[in-house]
Amino acid sequence: MLVIALFAVFESLLFPRSIFYESQFNPASLYPEKFELIIGTGTHFGLSDLRTYTIHSEIKLYRISATSFGNDIYRENTVNAGLSFPVVEKLAAGFSIAMYNYWVKDIYNRFTYSLKVGGMYRNNLLEIGGWVNNINTPKFSDIDYLPPTYSLKLKYLTKTNFSFAFAIRGRETDLPFYNVGLSYSPYKIITFGAGVNTEPMYFEYMLRLDLGNFILDYTGSNHRYLGLSHYFSIGFNP
Repeated sequence: MLVIALFAVFESLLFPRSIFYESQFNPASLYPEKFELIIGTGTHFGLSDLRTYTIHSEIKLYRISATSFGNDIYRENTVNAGLSFPVVEKLAAGFSIAMYNYWVKDIYNRFTYSLKVGGMYRNNLLEIGGWVNNINTPKFSDIDYLPPTYSLKLKYLTKTNFSFAFAIRGRETDLPFYNVGLSYSPYKIITFGAGVNTEPMYFEYMLRLDLGNFILDYTGSNHRYLGLSHYFSIGFNP
């Protein structure tokens, strides 16, 4: 099956879909309080069989999101709930639990759960965040399991509307890899970004439009072997 050939189980959820939106992956980033609702869809490598649908909500210090990936033969479904809380001034911690459903028509319909913890420090110019995902090593069977993954990210915001992000990421005991990104906001309503991931090697880019209470987002990546992936979303943030 093409999907299984390209991805291990829930491979697309081991790390953030983009360095520019890692805040949606780290449970500690819910602090300070806010309200946000995002609906999105995307394709992997231009294949309709690899389409993803998401809904993501943040209400004060709580987060609820859902993701569905696949097609009528193979599907991965996820429901995630998390919360964040302040530790000391400018430092927050958070955790989340995700319920995973792995479904293959007439063959499998399996469930498991995943735990994630994170931390975040913010001031006016600097953001340092880290998380550990799948800390309980969720298993669907003796063969299919979700490996622990981790990340430590630094983001520096300049006074000239540029921001630079650098992340060290890893999976289980494998050697770490790196993800970097640079974004620029020439005007208040628009932001451009470009970055590189080293394992697997791909380029990524983003465009964000802030239209009052509504936010339009596009993120894409270009895998050196498998080609282009795209993700579109619309958000509401009063």
